[in-house]
Amino acid sequence: MLKIKAIFISLVVLVSCSSVATTKKESDALLEFASANCLFWYFKANEIPTKDIQTISGGIVEKSRYSADKFQQVALLVKGYTPKIKTKHEVDLHLARCFMLREDHEFLKEIKKISDS
Repeated sequence: MLKIKAIFISLVVLVSCSSVATTKKESDALLEFASANCLFWYFKANEIPTKDIQTISGGIVEKSRYSADKFQQVALLVKGYTPKIKTKHEVDLHLARCFMLREDHEFLKEIKKISDS
């Protein structure tokens, strides 16, 4: 009986996670692009080759249902993104900002506006 309950709970969790993952995957396309674009600007500023990161960004755009215009809006949003960053160590702030995108509520609101428009 315990095995049946465990299997049932596992199936429920798997089905729930898979439906959430599909929804999340599409809604995260703009945020994934924002992260890649942020890294692109960091790479470019530090004269690191950008071909691979451009390929990643292009793949995100290609697989998404969003228009190229929305991705352009996100690119401009990222380029102007200047969060207030407090660090424990001397960290390159242009790189650190790329890791703050998913946690910055104001940035996420702007992504949502672009997504919904």
